[in-house]
Amino acid sequence: LAQTWAEAALAGGDLVNARTALSIASAEKLQGDDAGAFTLAEARLNEAANQPDQAIALYDKVASSTFDGLAAPAILRGVQLKLARGKITPDAAVAALDSVRFRWRGDATELETVRALGRINLTQGHYREALEALRSAGQRQVGSAGAAGIATDIATAFKTLFLNGGADGMQPVQALALFYDFRDFTPIGADGDLMVRKLARRLVDVDLLDQGAELLKYQAENRLDGVPRAEVSTDLAMIQLMNHKPEAALDAINTSRTTLLPVALNQRRRMIEARAMMALGRYDHALELVSPDKTAEAQGVRSEVAWKQKTWPQAGMLLEVSLGERWKNPAPLNDDEQARLLRAGVAYSLSGDQAGLARLRTRYGKLAEQGSAPDALRVALAGGDAASLNPADFNRASSDAQIFAGWVAAMKRRFHEAPAPVGTPKPVQTAAAAPVAKTGG
Repeated sequence: LAQTWAEAALAGGDLVNARTALSIASAEKLQGDDAGAFTLAEARLNEAANQPDQAIALYDKVASSTFDGLAAPAILRGVQLKLARGKITPDAAVAALDSVRFRWRGDATELETVRALGRINLTQGHYREALEALRSAGQRQVGSAGAAGIATDIATAFKTLFLNGGADGMQPVQALALFYDFRDFTPIGADGDLMVRKLARRLVDVDLLDQGAELLKYQAENRLDGVPRAEVSTDLAMIQLMNHKPEAALDAINTSRTTLLPVALNQRRRMIEARAMMALGRYDHALELVSPDKTAEAQGVRSEVAWKQKTWPQAGMLLEVSLGERWKNPAPLNDDEQARLLRAGVAYSLSGDQAGLARLRTRYGKLAEQGSAPDALRVALAGGDAASLNPADFNRASSDAQIFAGWVAAMKRRFHEAPAPVGTPKPVQTAAAAPVAKTGG
């Protein structure tokens, strides 16, 4: 009875009553497991009283017990205390706790051991081992008193990895494999949404577009609804378009339509839809979607449609407009800007617009000489017709690849600059709400 009293007092942090109870118990002639239980309680009291050296000595004594019900908690607590004081390495602690985990199962000691293993493995970067240990214990002891703590540790570990940057040091493919193996731990709501989007961005960065799309598609179809689903589906559509899959991009947009979308999101979806239509050769539909839009991105769509339709006067003018006042910046043109300038020169040449060519030469002549293709730009800005360019240069001007690559690079930057997802509750329309578009996104 005194032993039980001491254990209850220790669990409640009542050191005075714990000492009293152990004093009563020590008056008895304890033998065998009773003596071991007394020593274990005494070690716990010393630990609670900030006497770690005495506690470690007593834990080591009990650890040699033939009864695993005493040895297991003694090893667990002794290892934790030694690790905290730097007396053993994390690898040695993991080895000791692993032996305890398989030596004694089915009660709070196992759960505490697994939680300790999970924490150490996480700090050491052994993420898979940590999650596997936590999951195995949680599956076996569902409903037990410590199961809630295991669930909390799993959620914390997943957030550490995929929300707070813990997995950023892993290769994207390894991070993806880890996420897939433990995908059931993804929290519902804004946190889970942001985890998936961050991982998808990493995959897009290394051009693992199929994997990034699959990740977002699962999230959109199985875990989200309303505006959050529309946001993730918009990212999905963008990736599908980068991956030369315009039909899949349209499908992502169409299956996530909803009312009351924020204006910025609705505009972004419209641009993606227009580019998908353009990729499918549905130029009139693409122009209709961007007709009321005066943004640079909408101008880019119009210029590309004009080029594809070979309406050279309009193409030249729109391509020049898409460059804005870039001529005022002395920095060298990037590949995307060079491609647009080359196209503008060719379009003006084919339409016979000498005034447009003269304007381009005046504004961009020096920048053209600093580019990576000065000869092609020089010929294009000089006028004449397409035959004036050598076949390689004309193919370069006519090809969509460089323009598309520039768009992809811009979308990757936007992907990283995207704001945090909205929360899971559906939006409520109020007088003070942010502007929303009342048509389907």
